[in-house]
Parts: sequence; C-alpha cells; structure tokens
Amino acid sequence: MSTELSGNISTVLGTINPDHAGITLMHEHIFVDGSCFHTIPDEASLRSLANTEITAELIRHLGKHWNTILRHIQLNDFNKMLNELNHFVFSGGKTIVEATSIGIGRDPLALTKMARATGLNIVMGSSYYIPISYPEYLEHMTEDDVYDQIVTDITKGVGDTGIRAGLIGEVGIGGSISQLTGREQEMPEEKVLRASARAQATTGAPMIIHPSPVKESLLQVCEIVIDCGADPSSIVFAHMDVQTNINILETLTKQGFNVEYDAWGIEDTELIDSSDDALQLPNDNQRLSYLRRLIDNGYINNLIITQDMFLGLQLLEYGGKGYTHIIDNLKPRMKNFGFTTKEIDSLQILNPKRILTFK
Repeated sequence: MSTELSGNISTVLGTINPDHAGITLMHEHIFVDGSCFHTIPDEASLRSLANTEITAELIRHLGKHWNTILRHIQLNDFNKMLNELNHFVFSGGKTIVEATSIGIGRDPLALTKMARATGLNIVMGSSYYIPISYPEYLEHMTEDDVYDQIVTDITKGVGDTGIRAGLIGEVGIGGSISQLTGREQEMPEEKVLRASARAQATTGAPMIIHPSPVKESLLQVCEIVIDCGADPSSIVFAHMDVQTNINILETLTKQGFNVEYDAWGIEDTELIDSSDDALQLPNDNQRLSYLRRLIDNGYINNLIITQDMFLGLQLLEYGGKGYTHIIDNLKPRMKNFGFTTKEIDSLQILNPKRILTFK
C-alpha cells in the first residue's frame, strides 16, 4: 500500500488529514442509477408513471411505487444535487462518503467536480453492489481479477482518471433471499465479497458491506471476511436498522465490526411493500431506542449514523429530509433521548474518522 494513504483519509481530490473530516455522513449517494430495480407495472393505468418526471402531483406515489418511477431511483442531475449538498454544508457538514459502487453509476469525474463546487470532502467507493446490478463482464472475472481492480482503484485511480477510491463498497450481498449457506458452488457475490475483503487486508481501506438481513447469511459474511484477513475495525455493516435482534448486533460488535443505522428520516410505511419482517423499517424514535441500548451495552465506538440518500423522496426538493436531517432534526431529538454531546460526536465525527483512516 502507498505510504501516502496510511494514516490519512482518501478523497476524490486527494488525501486529507483525518482531523479535517469533521461531521461526516458515512454512507450516502450523490450520483447513483438504481435502474436495476426498475419495474414496469402490469396495470395499464400505472405504466405511464415509469418515465414521468417527478412533479408535485407524483410525490404521493413515490413511496408505494418507489421503483416504478425511473427518475425516483436516479440521482444524476448535477445542479439539483449541488443544491441539496449545499444545505449540508450550510448546516456544518464536512465529509460525505459516496458509497455508489460499480454497476449503479459510480461517477468519479462528477464527484470531483462536486467536491470542488461544494468544498466537501467526498470519499468514493469501489467494488460491486448486489447481483441484480452486476455488469455482464463480471461473470468472466475471477476473484483475483476483482481484487486487482479494487486495489488499482484505491492505489492508482479509476481507469485513466487518476481519481482514487477511498472506500471499498458498498459491497452487496443481495436481498433477504440471498444466503451464503447450504450451496455447492460459490455464488458470484461471494467472489466479490472475498475479493473485497482481501483488498481491504492489502490496502487498509475502509469497507462498507450491504448485507442480507437474514441472520445465517450475516454471520457467514463475518466468517468469510475474517477468513480473508480483513480488519473488522475498518468494516461497516450497513442497513442494520432492520435488525431488531440486539444479540445479532452485539455478535458483530464483539468481533470488532461496526454497525450502521442509515435510514434516518424514512418513515413511510408504503416504501417497503413486503410481508417480510426483515425488510420492515423502524421509525426514527425506534432507531434511537435501539441505538441507546447498544451504547448502554458498551458499543459506542462501533456505531455509525448516516442517511443512505438513494431515492428522490429523500431529497428536500421532493419533500424529503435531505442530507441535513441528522444535523438539523435528529441531533436535538437525541439530546432529549439522553444522548450526551460526547456520544453524538462519536457517532458523527470520531467513529467515521477512525474508520475512514487508512491503516
């Protein structure tokens, strides 16, 4: 690994001193294309929604038909995203980890332009998302090929841009039906996971895992990552809002992994149209209660809070909470829940700073 990276945070504009990271959103999307989730309804009356621009009249459909309206699952308008991010800057935000990985529209040049326009420290991801988004060529890549690609992204830069990734992830393990147990052949997502974990061990980069919420899969992921030599203290398990079983979360934290609550502000009961309990999102007050329990049990140093901005309904323009929700709305509420200033600083500043710093 480059000695330049060791002890620093790697952004799209170069390395920075970790002390300059400040208030950090550890898992976000600035430019992302979620068209891999796009579905065309069977009903003729709903098909017109697919390629419609988001208007005031359409906002009421965003939750229930979140993957029908294509514009809802694509964040790609530079000026709109600049306006959204400026609110974060004005509220005191300093660093954003852009967890868009290969297959869902990672955009090094646009991120670099955005970093210059906003003054934000933007950390870019590498590796691959969930199987539904895999590019066709990935099928023909070996684990070593994927490993080499990730290491190159981190140490040299993406393609010929010279813009380096400062994160491995988010690395996807699929949805609730995707389990890494009881199979005879290696699944493609396991190939990506192993390559990513090996790259983490080699480079010392931070890593974010988008896991399946299924318990057996989650624990198997832990075993694979550790078996590949990765450092749990540099690895974040995202989307743990759905894990109401505190024993599972404590299993992760006891091994040194970091747990991320990242759906703050999403409280629309129409968003997840599923009978699967593992996919039901709690509200913010419930999240605070779960977080409080983990802190009281001694895991303050293993916890991350961020927003995972991915959908149009999360943007201020469409009536969402925006990138400032944690700073402007959640932080005052946390104090009412008994969170101390020191605990809040750990969640917003100190823990992200530690994880993002290359070992």
